[in-house]
Amino acid sequence: MSKRKGSPQPARNFYHHLIAIGLIIGVAWVAYSNTFYVPFHFDDRPNITNNPNVQIKVFTWDRLERFIKNTYKETIRVFSYFTLALNYYFGEFNVFGYHLVNFIIHVTAGIFLYGFLTLTFHLPSLREKYESISYKVALFTSLIFISHPIQTQSVTYIVQRMASLGGMFYLLSMVLYVKGRLSLGPARFIYFAGLVLSYLLGVFSKENVAILPLFIALYEFYFFQNFDLSPKGKRILFALGGALLALGVLGFMLWGQRYIQVILEGYQYRTFTMSERVLTQCRIVLYYVTLLLYPHPSRLNLDYDFTISQTLLDPPTTLISILMIAGLMAYSILAAKKRPVLSFCILWYFGNLVIESSIFPLEMVFEHRLYLPSIGPFLLFSLVLIRGIEKLKGKLFVKGPGQAYLPRGLSERGYEEDRK
Repeated sequence: MSKRKGSPQPARNFYHHLIAIGLIIGVAWVAYSNTFYVPFHFDDRPNITNNPNVQIKVFTWDRLERFIKNTYKETIRVFSYFTLALNYYFGEFNVFGYHLVNFIIHVTAGIFLYGFLTLTFHLPSLREKYESISYKVALFTSLIFISHPIQTQSVTYIVQRMASLGGMFYLLSMVLYVKGRLSLGPARFIYFAGLVLSYLLGVFSKENVAILPLFIALYEFYFFQNFDLSPKGKRILFALGGALLALGVLGFMLWGQRYIQVILEGYQYRTFTMSERVLTQCRIVLYYVTLLLYPHPSRLNLDYDFTISQTLLDPPTTLISILMIAGLMAYSILAAKKRPVLSFCILWYFGNLVIESSIFPLEMVFEHRLYLPSIGPFLLFSLVLIRGIEKLKGKLFVKGPGQAYLPRGLSERGYEEDRK
């Protein structure tokens, strides 16, 4: 009898997940269905139309080897360029194929985000507090992520699939880590092997994915260890820390010289210095938040004319921004034990911007840099909104027989009479 009672639950969860995936695909289609014939623009030309290296007409080992060698000389984003080469192989310069791949990458990232949040809210450390609203929060966050105008650059600007592709593998890696930690035996090994492969594909799509191991370590400390370092927890974190250090050393050995050269040479062609860029980024990362809150088309641009910060007080908002960021970071640390999700979201936002918003001589502002970091603010907004709705519902309604909501102040009989 008990088995029959419990059996509908997995089926109900399965249908809920199917509905969520269908909504993610549907909302993405509504948002981007009119973009599949947008022509090549700006960096699309040197990277695709004027780049003979990705224009592969016949796939042979020699041609593939030449493609990898020539690409790797310029950048480690070999996998991103490989997807562009596949697009050329199947459709040459037909933009529809390129946009379709970008769309599929974005939708897949949204589905991975939904899965990652669903798994997170069902962890033992969070289940009691969040299980009742986990489905709504995970789905709503994913729908915002999929449809928010700030993502347009990562989806519609063809070459910026590098951002969405890296983000997709980053989210897949987080899913695989959680699944691996919750599994035993051979399944755990398979999940962790998949994690390593996903991480490498992410790094070879875009370099900002390199910070992923740090967030895996933070996630372990926040949600699996629950800030309580038992001997077993210390061993796990020690292993993660050792792996992080080993990855850092290996990465520096492989690419350190390359990126030191990029930094030294890059500023020779910029109108700002390294210190000016770092100071200006303190204002920009907060400006990004305003774009997330109010993404009016008049505020979204490909080329921003952002005033350079010359010193801490020129302009004065530089120092104010630094103090605000320091305050938010301090708060996230102090609130970590009582409000781990809030704390993690703050660290997620700033941490996933740190590579592109620091010392590298890149352009000052680009919206596609928010592809991954925006998840933190989106999740916080979803939690606040859905909790607010649930509280309001609790004040106005009470659950009656059959889980139906009845207005407070009316008995069930009175409610039936009122309906008649």
